[in-house]
Amino acid sequence: MGGIALTDRGLVVDRAPNRLDELAVGFSEILSRLDVDHVFVAGYVAILAGRSRSTEDIDVFVERCSAERVDEIVDELERERYWGPAMPLSEMYGNLANDTNTWVAPDGEMTPHIEVKFPSDEFDEASLRNAIDAHVGDHTVPIGPLELQIAYKLSLGGRTDLEDAAYLYALFGETLSRARLESWVERLDVEDRYERLTNA
Repeated sequence: MGGIALTDRGLVVDRAPNRLDELAVGFSEILSRLDVDHVFVAGYVAILAGRSRSTEDIDVFVERCSAERVDEIVDELERERYWGPAMPLSEMYGNLANDTNTWVAPDGEMTPHIEVKFPSDEFDEASLRNAIDAHVGDHTVPIGPLELQIAYKLSLGGRTDLEDAAYLYALFGETLSRARLESWVERLDVEDRYERLTNA
């Protein structure tokens, strides 16, 4: 197992990419080619940072864009042999516009899959705007800032979410911006959970 460090370059993950990473990287390359802003968030960030837990999906926000732009994304995904395991990719824009997540996976596969969403609140938007680079092997994908990921996981409050938050905090506590973390904690109104986390 290689090392994991938060540096001025972003999150540096020194290990061979796994299936989840390959899926994230392939999807990210397509969106980058089309110049569509996107950011990977939530559980995948914890897994990327070395937390071993199972997941079937990778959450990604893509910038709000027109139906035409989404159709371009769909054309490119289909050309690269991706499909929609839950609904046809051709329905992606309608789903995103109605806040219905769209699943994307390599042709014929169900899991793992990418769960694509438009940002739905200021916190989603902030992940997109303040994304940092995660370097895995020779690849780079954008991930949500760790301070916001921790605070957001605390606000979700499920067992796995709280464990993800605790893992990220324990791993990166020294290198995180305390001011940014506490500002998100306050805005998400999770001071009690944050206090338990920091006193754990």
